[in-house]
Amino acid sequence: REKKKQVRELEGYRDKLMEYDNHLEVLGERNSYSKTDPDATFMRMKEDAMKNGQTKPGYNLQTGTENQFIIDFRLFPNPTDTLTLIPFFHSFQRRYNRLPVIGVADSGYGSEENYRF
Repeated sequence: REKKKQVRELEGYRDKLMEYDNHLEVLGERNSYSKTDPDATFMRMKEDAMKNGQTKPGYNLQTGTENQFIIDFRLFPNPTDTLTLIPFFHSFQRRYNRLPVIGVADSGYGSEENYRF
């Protein structure tokens, strides 16, 4: 009986370990994800009715415009803009075979890596 109990206990640990491995695989390089929308990442939203720093699952949408027309867009799972500038420019380059002539972004994109790029 004792051995059967130990086997059941070990099987429970195995199942939990497999569950944790699955969570880590879905998580990837992000810090969080939503169980109802695994592609979304928890982010602080600008509208916070409770004013308590609540996070919600969301996406970081980047758009590129030219002459007031949207010419490129991309959704990112990361909550800050610093990690989106270079991949977004590469997306633009794949689509149009060139980089934008002028890139305008606010200080939220400021990072040493982005400035070097």
